[in-house]
Amino acid sequence: MRIAKTDTIAGLPAPAARDFLRRVRLTDFDEGWALSLLETLGATDPRSTLDSFEGDRYIERADHSPDGCLWWTTTTLGNAVAMASFGKPITRKTADRLVAEMLDRARAYNADPGKPSYVQRLRIFGSYLDQSVDPLGDVDVELVLGRRVNDPKEVLRYTTASGRSFATYIDRILWPQTEAVQILRNRSAAINITTEDIGRLTDNVETVYSIYEDPGAVPPPNL
Repeated sequence: MRIAKTDTIAGLPAPAARDFLRRVRLTDFDEGWALSLLETLGATDPRSTLDSFEGDRYIERADHSPDGCLWWTTTTLGNAVAMASFGKPITRKTADRLVAEMLDRARAYNADPGKPSYVQRLRIFGSYLDQSVDPLGDVDVELVLGRRVNDPKEVLRYTTASGRSFATYIDRILWPQTEAVQILRNRSAAINITTEDIGRLTDNVETVYSIYEDPGAVPPPNL
């Protein structure tokens, strides 16, 4: 997803709305903290703004509400806005090239038996599916990853071999997934990849890659 700085989201300027969603997307959050955060981001009526985020489906009520307080979590749409960029639009021709190159990288990744993860499926959603849209904001892609290696010790060996530094243990354990996303994006700001179930947001999707239809891929462990 790509948005303009001049856009308004839930009554807030787009940069402030994106900042709010970025700061709440990693965990469930409670009403008091959300209202305080919205106030610091310039919301003149934080309660109304929070209601707008919920009404527009950027956030939804969490499954639990401890101590009688209201808790929310970001939706797939909210997470998409949190990851959105303010970059320049791209032509459809450029988008087609980026998709083709991404698929080539997915095939190369799945042909490597040394990878602890594999690309199970890639589905495209959003404006790219509408052929009448040109230029495009970006290309929205749902990525489903599978695991070839489940032993944490083996995963950590792979992570250590990368030579990278990591701030936390979780970052080290999640490196194979992070690496897969980085490889597929190839530093392109025009490819927006989410690992969330996009079916919660839309049924207008197109599968562009499946490991089960790739004869060059190393078969998944369950095959």
